[in-house]
Amino acid sequence: MRYSHPQLLRINHLISELDHIYHEMALKFKLSDSAFSILYTLCVEGDGSALSLIVNHAGLAKQTVNSALRKLEEENVINLVLDGKRKKKIFLTEKGIKLCEATVIKIIELENNIFLSWGDEKSNRYIEDTREYNRLMMEGFLKLCK
Repeated sequence: MRYSHPQLLRINHLISELDHIYHEMALKFKLSDSAFSILYTLCVEGDGSALSLIVNHAGLAKQTVNSALRKLEEENVINLVLDGKRKKKIFLTEKGIKLCEATVIKIIELENNIFLSWGDEKSNRYIEDTREYNRLMMEGFLKLCK
């Protein structure tokens, strides 16, 4: 028995397909999915981003982020710097900058080119529709949890 609306099934397949594409990109660049997501987020949000921002924007569990950050730090890709007593900021090293230029920045440029080719109307429609879908999903989930 199928429970999903046919269009929802198509959307879920497209989401899985996109996840797979990003996974293949990470593999091609010899990066773990979590390292790819962290480096991507640093390049989008800016060097010196707070650990909490990386956790929120990379869509990864805090423990996963911390493990990946330790590995990236051991590989001299990033430096973790304390900002106050408990907060950490993440900075790319020279090696990290070069790695990002050879990997995630190429993907960000590809994404930018896709959005530019769509034009403002199509890009904005995609963003708004996705935002509304996410909001409705969260609202519905919170109602289920009551």
